[in-house]
Amino acid sequence: MKWHNFNIKSLRHILSSIWRLWFLIAFILVFFLFIPALFFFTRINRRPLIVAKLTRYWSLLTLWLSGVFLKIVIEEPLNSNEAYIICPNHVSSLDIPIVLAAFKIPVIFMAKKEYSNIPIFGYFYKNNTVIVNRDNLRDAYSAFTNSIEKLKEGLNVCIFPEGGIPKPEVKLRKFKNGPFKLALESNYKIVPVTMPNNKSMFPWNYFRGYPGLAHVIIHKPITVSSVKNNDIKNLNNTTYNTIFDELTNYENK
Repeated sequence: MKWHNFNIKSLRHILSSIWRLWFLIAFILVFFLFIPALFFFTRINRRPLIVAKLTRYWSLLTLWLSGVFLKIVIEEPLNSNEAYIICPNHVSSLDIPIVLAAFKIPVIFMAKKEYSNIPIFGYFYKNNTVIVNRDNLRDAYSAFTNSIEKLKEGLNVCIFPEGGIPKPEVKLRKFKNGPFKLALESNYKIVPVTMPNNKSMFPWNYFRGYPGLAHVIIHKPITVSSVKNNDIKNLNNTTYNTIFDELTNYENK
């Protein structure tokens, strides 16, 4: 019996590893397919809104080829004539392509600079995201002002308020104040996003993971004026509680 269980576990690990490798291959293949269009609208005829659409199609095709499909719940339709600050929970490497695929509005990310060093990919990454170095206050402020400019251009800025992927046992890490300060000073709405099962579909453990249905809940936008005292702490807590409660509801189903 132990030998039988061991074989099943080993087989699952092998299949998960093969699938995760295929996900990476699909990501790279689709990226190279999109390079000519990405280069044209990044370098020759700069059109950030078109690049945002291209990255969405890139994400959709990668997910589809990898057998990942989305079940999206939208609590309130978003206004395409407005720009939003999108705040999802962060649990997996699937989070970025899933956010891009789930939103029909153009989305860019505030992201750490390390990925900009990757050959070829890094060029498009640093030119089409808001790069931030959290260890440098001047750089962080520059990212803050850059985000406001992107919002004014009609791009929706996605910021993971946890600041990174927490340990597997952590349901939702304490939020940093950056996106909420941005919302208060620029008067743009916050859109909380809950992705409850990405952690199990694509965990940090390379020998685990599976294709299937990824759930995405796009919550009702939160306006600055709707929170008590219009302050950072209350806006932070309101967003945190929205996502935490949804994660708890999903666990209890």
